[in-house]
Amino acid sequence: MEHITSRNNRWIKCALRLKQKKWRDKEGLFLLEGFRGVEDVLEQKVEDCVCIIEEDRLSDKSTEKIIHGGKELHWLFLLVDRDMMKLISGTEHGQGILLICHKNQRDPSSLLQELHGFYVILDSVQDPGNMGTILRTCAAAGVKGLILTEGCTDIYAEKVVRSSMGSILRLPLYEHVDISFLQAMKERCGLPFYGTALRNARPYKEIGPVKEGVFVFGNEGSGIREEILSMTDENLYIPLPGHVESLNVSIAAAVILFHFINP
Repeated sequence: MEHITSRNNRWIKCALRLKQKKWRDKEGLFLLEGFRGVEDVLEQKVEDCVCIIEEDRLSDKSTEKIIHGGKELHWLFLLVDRDMMKLISGTEHGQGILLICHKNQRDPSSLLQELHGFYVILDSVQDPGNMGTILRTCAAAGVKGLILTEGCTDIYAEKVVRSSMGSILRLPLYEHVDISFLQAMKERCGLPFYGTALRNARPYKEIGPVKEGVFVFGNEGSGIREEILSMTDENLYIPLPGHVESLNVSIAAAVILFHFINP
């Protein structure tokens, strides 16, 4: 295992660059921190990661397990001191372990064919915490793909990745999809679209059962754009007996997805 002492090392420089979206987009890589996330990536048998470990963590049993499993997946392991880890970490009190991973991007054109199962479209969801939680919920519910419109926050930003708890690599991600593409997808994929809205909608428990389909969730403040709502086969909402105005979009997504996908 190589011990890195200089910030001019190529992988340290790479980790620092990946804090910026433009470099994540250019290099097709992203950062993932923390033992739980790293162990989840290991469990998924993701190959060719770069794992940077703080030297104080080297004797931890969790670290030993990660090193043993990662070697079989062709991971590169680098050892750094505490100051170097603080430099590249995205959290003030990190756990001393970080991965550089390849993005799990898919070509949206594959959606222009007959599809089966459940998919989710997020329209301009901008809060990183919401995005990461929805991603984790989609993976847990068995969604086959997450489709993001151009107005969404960067799904590979550090806070999104952290909120996803390693699930960011568990399902296909389709980014930067525009309205015209969604129209083409709707015409050709063969799946019904279900919007979440208050107007022209029915309570979600009155709809179904749904054997397969595409669920659409909208922006935290303005909801789903009218152009997308015009494509839906049915719109639904969650009744709120407590008379609050609305649910957080990540909570609403969990309620809807587990009701229809795992009844």
